[in-house]
Amino acid sequence: MLNHLKDNPLVPVLRKISYEDAPSIILALVDGGIRSVEITMETERAEEIIRESVEMFGDRIMVGAGTVLSIEDCDRAIDAGAQFLVAPVLQEDVVKHAISRGVPMIPGVFTPSEMLRAIDLGATAVKLFPASSLGPGFVKDVKGPLAHIPIMVTGGIDASNARVYLDAGAIAVGAGSALLDKTVLSNRDWEALRELARTWTSALQ
Repeated sequence: MLNHLKDNPLVPVLRKISYEDAPSIILALVDGGIRSVEITMETERAEEIIRESVEMFGDRIMVGAGTVLSIEDCDRAIDAGAQFLVAPVLQEDVVKHAISRGVPMIPGVFTPSEMLRAIDLGATAVKLFPASSLGPGFVKDVKGPLAHIPIMVTGGIDASNARVYLDAGAIAVGAGSALLDKTVLSNRDWEALRELARTWTSALQ
């Protein structure tokens, strides 16, 4: 998982996308160079989207589940085929459960203490959220004493600052509405989405 993120640091966060549009959205992202997607669990029919995305694109991307807030969410996501789990917060029981089921878990953190605790629990990496509230300087500073902790940043990330976070020491960036533009999605302009993905992946090379 960590090697995959190092090689493919951009993870689009697909929140509340429609079931019908999901294959077209993911195909556009894949064609734009994306190699991981995170489908949030509050999305309607999230499990079906995860399952079918793994079936359709599993040979080209890693399909994960986001906003995993409970053991129930964890089980639903894993049973649907999610290959990694992401949460906006650190819940020890959820992290332990994910690890017990053999699936990489990336819980949300906001302090160095939470980062260390998450890794001690067995988390694969930590998700700094919301990253924009702390900035890339925080990532650089915390990587001094905690260099062994892989950090994924999410929240307020766009194509202009994503590279800055990676240069500061982050292993990956989660991209929301700045990549998954609402107008583009509502217009079903898959070519525009493909170009957005290419812009992002180029910025992170």
